[in-house]
Amino acid sequence: KRTNEQWQKAFAKRLKAIIEEKGYTSAYEFWLQECGEDVSRSNLDNILNGRVDPKISTLRKLANGLGMTLQDFLDSPDL
Repeated sequence: KRTNEQWQKAFAKRLKAIIEEKGYTSAYEFWLQECGEDVSRSNLDNILNGRVDPKISTLRKLANGLGMTLQDFLDSPDL
């Protein structure tokens, strides 16, 4: 069973990979284009660095910004 810290780091890795797969050149570009109004840049940075356990509402906003359902967003054997 994973600790919260392990999950946060695994999720950060997955989020970075999805952002890249979707064609964004950086997490900053993704933030500017898709979620700057809904998720603060510092919160996204903290999530991407595995420092916070994001709220479900934040996960939903990130998934929407990436054109994914929350279920698909979290569907990974690494999580």
